[in-house]
Amino acid sequence: MKINSVAIEHIVDVLKHWGISGETVEYIYTSEHNSSWNIGGRFVLQRQLVHDAQHQSRKIRLATILAKEGIATVVYLKTTQGDLATPDGAYTLMEMLKGEHIDFYASPDLMCELGRGLAELHLALSKLESELQCRDNDFYAEWENYIKPGLIGVSYEIIEQAEAKISAVYEKLPRCPIHRDIHAQNVLFHNGKISGWLDFELSRKDARIFDIAYLLVGLLVGHTKDSAKLDIWKTIYRNLLEGYNEINRLTDDEISVLPDLMIAIELLFVTYWNGVGNNSGRDEANELAEWLFHNKV
Repeated sequence: MKINSVAIEHIVDVLKHWGISGETVEYIYTSEHNSSWNIGGRFVLQRQLVHDAQHQSRKIRLATILAKEGIATVVYLKTTQGDLATPDGAYTLMEMLKGEHIDFYASPDLMCELGRGLAELHLALSKLESELQCRDNDFYAEWENYIKPGLIGVSYEIIEQAEAKISAVYEKLPRCPIHRDIHAQNVLFHNGKISGWLDFELSRKDARIFDIAYLLVGLLVGHTKDSAKLDIWKTIYRNLLEGYNEINRLTDDEISVLPDLMIAIELLFVTYWNGVGNNSGRDEANELAEWLFHNKV
């Protein structure tokens, strides 16, 4: 059965764990990690696709700590038994946040606000570092041990340049707990302001510039052959950095490594897609890495 065809009757049954009945159920979306449903316009029910109790527990704990500190993120609701997930650990229920996902190509000016919000998020995560207990990640070690060995069909020149730049500055890059999965579907806006950060399950301590690189390269996917979109993407790039710098100035090393870090992130996806046998995904990521190599911002 496809995830997005889970029977409504089953969802209605799951909601009984929270004592909820009589609410409308509307399917929202399925990502790599979760499926979600709108419950009566008041709640969001989320199903974890790959059950990992530790992963689920970490996600809930991080969101709970952040919410207590006033950071705009989801609030998980307890079941009638006082738990934050169903007995099998698959389902969680959250209060629905105000706001909507933004098409930044239609509203590139909002990237300034996103930059400011991301800088504030990083400052808050830094303050909460000891309490959050995020895994300490070394992206350069990840490059050496996972990404680079799995690269197939990638120009050696691209690999060599990305590696040379990142290895030269990685140890000097400011580090803090980061989101690590920031994209347009993981942030909400309401009245021109950020109203919610979503899905912190991949959060860990690493170079803070990673979040910026990941967001920018994600917004570029599928648009490298559209000159109008490329012009807007360059504005998105500038606005994001401008907004971030208003709150928490980036270092020269962070700004200089950003283009090559975006390439390395796409090469990460080359290795990932190759590992799971998705040749089209691998080739698309490789094509984007090549475009970034030949079109440095």
